[in-house]
Amino acid sequence: MKLAAIVVVYYPDLNDLKKNILRYIADVDVLILWDNTPNSGDVPMLIDLPGYEEKIQQFSTGKNEFIAYPLNQAIDWCITNQYTHLLTMDQDSLFEEGSFALYKNRIQFNLGNNNAIYGVNPNSTYAYQDDFLHTSWCITSGSIYDVTVINEIGGFREDYKIDCVDNEICFRANLQGYKTVVDTHCILHQIYGNHQKSIFGFTTLGYSPFRTYSILCNHIMLWKQYPQQIETILKKEIVKEYFIYRFVKVLLSENKKMDKSIALFYGFMDGIRGKRKDRFC
Repeated sequence: MKLAAIVVVYYPDLNDLKKNILRYIADVDVLILWDNTPNSGDVPMLIDLPGYEEKIQQFSTGKNEFIAYPLNQAIDWCITNQYTHLLTMDQDSLFEEGSFALYKNRIQFNLGNNNAIYGVNPNSTYAYQDDFLHTSWCITSGSIYDVTVINEIGGFREDYKIDCVDNEICFRANLQGYKTVVDTHCILHQIYGNHQKSIFGFTTLGYSPFRTYSILCNHIMLWKQYPQQIETILKKEIVKEYFIYRFVKVLLSENKKMDKSIALFYGFMDGIRGKRKDRFC
């Protein structure tokens, strides 16, 4: 296995980014640092990673390309440079100390068997088991993809931009005979949204109007495209968490109430139509 990694960043805290990268850079062959920060096109990121400078490749278009486009560019780069697998990371994801090296070794001993996507155990979601856990999907951050397979099935879906990119690529791979598995022993500390405690006692993720629109629209599109793949629990979550509860939380405790309420309306309508638009960007 010849392993490349990509971390997609957006206005990163360089100290936190360095700490997170140091948990896995020693065990990858190259690290693609993709900067989505606007106006960063020709200015390399000044991140201090002594001893690993030659491993780092920096890319940017000078604007926010979200997630799917950079991942497809990384897949193309891997094919051109003959890397077999790609690790995909968020800027704020942190592997437990020493867990990535073991994760990589377990994958190397389990290559083949139509395993195309290997995932981690985010925030200890899954109970430990000795063998890889077969699953319908896994989150993007911490996943290792078989480059040949991802290229063969058409790459990541760029019109999704960011939300459900992980679900969709796994569902599509699974339908074409490939497997998604999770290493339950590899713990990844993952942050979802900007958690805020309201005066009413509940927690809200504090997403922007763009993410509010994107989450609802993309999940409905996913539901429409993969009705057999998407689990009942996720269907209930789409209706309850991403629409009903989200609307209540916006009205009771978040700012930009009008913009986010409109985002939910258009997210629902565009999702039902099956085509998202460039709204609230």
